[in-house]
Amino acid sequence: MTRRYVVFGLGIAAAIAMIPVDGTPAAARFFEQGRSVAQSIHQTEVELKLIAKQKQVQKDARGKEQVIWNELKQDTMVKKGTVLRFQVIGKNTSDRPAEKLVVTQPIPKGTIYSLNSAVKGDAELTYSIDGGKTFSENPMILITLPDGRTGMQPAPADTYSHLRWVFDRAIAPKSAVEMSYEVSVR
Repeated sequence: MTRRYVVFGLGIAAAIAMIPVDGTPAAARFFEQGRSVAQSIHQTEVELKLIAKQKQVQKDARGKEQVIWNELKQDTMVKKGTVLRFQVIGKNTSDRPAEKLVVTQPIPKGTIYSLNSAVKGDAELTYSIDGGKTFSENPMILITLPDGRTGMQPAPADTYSHLRWVFDRAIAPKSAVEMSYEVSVR
């Protein structure tokens, strides 16, 4: 039996990114294959911080299982099936409201999105299954039915490529918003 491991280098991922936003998407690299995007129509700065955590299940003194989320350190090895939670914290560091904030997170390569795991807070949450070109609240795929007709069905988890949070309300100066989602290592 061969065990596969994935190494997540979080040196840059855990760093804080200062992103000037002026209506043009600005990107900050969090993982080698991933980007986060923050944008706004005003000249504000939104600081994005990405925190990756690994799910661990432990038993307490009574034998009851408890879920614990441990922050991943640089070059942590994770096995196939490991559940990871990515938490994005966006803080408006300016003295003006950050309006129309959009945060786009890729599903890291080598992982599968855990359906219904995203926490959206006050944002509209949409998903992409085409590499971030289009987004939908409920991505659908075209399938061929046994009788030869075609139909639509919900996209499977392994087709999800990105998540996007769109905040309609302004983010007040010096305040923060949090988003998160979970993936399983392939």
